[in-house]
Amino acid sequence: MKKVFSLGSFIIFLIGLVFYFLAFLGKDTFLLPAVIMAVVGFVAGLFGEKTIYRKIGLFGNGLILVVGLLLPFVVTTFFWNKP
Repeated sequence: MKKVFSLGSFIIFLIGLVFYFLAFLGKDTFLLPAVIMAVVGFVAGLFGEKTIYRKIGLFGNGLILVVGLLLPFVVTTFFWNKP
């Protein structure tokens, strides 16, 4: 059962990566599904068996979360806060 979570995390990472790439191409409607899939994939990776798929899934989904959520939040909060 744990192997399913680690492989699922990897597959969700690949789908989220495609959605995030589409968001980079200008289709902004794909950004929210990419971030939601990254959250689901990250949580699934936490419960998965310790394989290479888990490591790739955790790292990739975490990277999507950092680049898609954390980095824009920090930039808009601390650097672009002047009127």
